[in-house]
Amino acid sequence: MFKETTVLVFVLLMGFSVPFAAQETFLEKHLYSKWVSGQEELSFLQATAKNSRYGGAEAPTSFLFQGINYAPPAEGVQWEVERSLECCMCSYAALIQNTSDTLLLERGARGDFGPVVVTRHAFFLEGSALIQTVSECEDGEPVQELRRVWKRSQTRRSPRSAASETARYSNCWVPLNVRSEPRQGSEVVGQLQWGEAVDLLSAGDEDLDVELNFDLSFSAKSKRLELPAYTLSAPFVKVSFEGGEGYVFQGLLSPGPPFDFAAFYVAPAPSTEPAPKGRFQRADAALLWEEKVEVEQREEGMAVKTFRGYDDGVVVKHWYDGKYQFGVTVEVPLGTPDEFYVVSNNLLRFLSALSFESLSIGPLSFYVNFSEMSESFFTERSSDGTKMYIHYEGGGC
Repeated sequence: MFKETTVLVFVLLMGFSVPFAAQETFLEKHLYSKWVSGQEELSFLQATAKNSRYGGAEAPTSFLFQGINYAPPAEGVQWEVERSLECCMCSYAALIQNTSDTLLLERGARGDFGPVVVTRHAFFLEGSALIQTVSECEDGEPVQELRRVWKRSQTRRSPRSAASETARYSNCWVPLNVRSEPRQGSEVVGQLQWGEAVDLLSAGDEDLDVELNFDLSFSAKSKRLELPAYTLSAPFVKVSFEGGEGYVFQGLLSPGPPFDFAAFYVAPAPSTEPAPKGRFQRADAALLWEEKVEVEQREEGMAVKTFRGYDDGVVVKHWYDGKYQFGVTVEVPLGTPDEFYVVSNNLLRFLSALSFESLSIGPLSFYVNFSEMSESFFTERSSDGTKMYIHYEGGGC
C-alpha cells in the first residue's frame, strides 16, 4: 500500500581455461573479473566451501590465493607475535592492505631450524593492465623480486551501460499514475505498468513524500516489523509516454529496466509436485559469462556453485550442498539506496498471492517464508547502498 503525504577467491589456474563505492576495496571493485598472462588465468571469483548466504561472492573479505587462505590480520600484539615467527615451523598468511587501488598479501614461514622467509604479493592497476609484484626476503634480506603483467580476459565481458540517458522505467508493481500537473491530486492522464519505459523531459523541483506501508500491505501469521514503513522523497518529473506527456513520481522510476523476478522466480510448488521446469532461467537479459565451481565431494554428491553474469549487471549464484539443500542469490545493482525498499516491496507483492507464514522487515533486510519447512526469500542491501541481494533457499535437512 502506498500512502502519499506532502573471499573473493583468488585462484591461479595453471594451463586451464575455463564497481560501487562507499570506498570500494580492491576486491570489491574487481569481483568477477578474470585476467590472463600467457596460458595462465587469474580469477577474482570467490567460491569457498561455505554455503552460507554470507559466504561465496557476496562477502569478499578473505579469499584463497594459490591454495592459501588470506584474511585480514589480527590486531595489535597478536599480529606482531604472529609476524615475528619466533617458533619452529611457524607460519602465517594475511591480507594486509585492501584499499581502493592496491591489494597486498603477506605470507611468512620458518622451517625446522631454517631461515625465516617472507613473501609479499602486491596487485595494482597500470592503465588497463593488472600488475602483480612478488617480493621475497630471507632473514630480512631481499632474495628476489618479480613483476608480472595480467591483461583482462575477453571471456569475462563487462555489463552494458544504460542505453539512453533520458530513459526511465516504472519500478512500481501496481500501475503508476501519470498526472497532468506536477502535484498530487491533479488529473490522471495515464498509467504505467511495471517495467514500462518513458522518456525524461525535465526534472522536478519540490519533493513529495510517498510512504511504502509494509504493515498494512502484507499479512502473515507471524510478523516482526522493525521497519513497518519506508518514506520515499522525490519530485514529480515530466515524461513522454505512449499516451502523450505528463508527470510521474520520480521515486518509483529507475534508470534501467527493473529486475524481472516475476519471470525468474516461480512460486514454490507443493511438496507433492515436481518443481516447475525452467526455474531460475533468465529470459530478459543476455548471458555474458558463466563459471561452475566444484566446492567439495560428499557421499551423496558434489557440492557446487554456479555463477552467471548478465549484461544488465545482475549476477546469479546457484549453490547446492551435495545432499539436500540448494539456493540462489541474485545480486542486483541499485540506482539509489531507496531502490532497495522499492524492489523488496515489489517482490513481496509478487509473492503475496501465497500465504505468508512469517514476515520480518528490518532497516536493511526483508525475510518471508510460506511455512515452517518451506522455501524462503530473503533480501538485503549492501552497506553502501549500491547493490541488493535476493536470496532464495529450499531443500530439507
